[in-house]
Amino acid sequence: MDAEKIIDSLTSKFPEAISDTNTESERRISAYADADNIVEICQYLKDELQFGHLCSETAVDLIQKNEIDVVYHIGSYDHPVVLTLKAKLSRDKPQIESVVPVYWNANWYERETYELFGVQYKNHPDLRNLVLPDELLGDWPLRKDYEGFPQNTAKNLV
Repeated sequence: MDAEKIIDSLTSKFPEAISDTNTESERRISAYADADNIVEICQYLKDELQFGHLCSETAVDLIQKNEIDVVYHIGSYDHPVVLTLKAKLSRDKPQIESVVPVYWNANWYERETYELFGVQYKNHPDLRNLVLPDELLGDWPLRKDYEGFPQNTAKNLV
């Protein structure tokens, strides 16, 4: 399956939930997904379009837009295309459904994104801190308005 067919399939299946599609090359595509449909879209990617591997999941703090984008890099073992899928969230209350039921390895990515950016993953099986000490939970050190950003990202390093 090539990049154009994947984009066409996604936009046909989810016309209201997929936007800003881009074919960067024959192997790299990107799109924005409606946050409310993220699990359904990921399940479709896995089951119908053979995107069986969540390569990474993180967030980007877009402080000027008052948004946090959750970013998924999803690959396939069956074709050479990698999809960058993004979901826009409100920076004031960033919440999105967990994709752990679709991609089991999202567990660790979501825990890390939760503690470093403050993204709340609804229905996550074990949403607790992964890398930060308890006293830093809730500080969200990778947000751009964090006091030490970008030099010092943890209080106990000084």
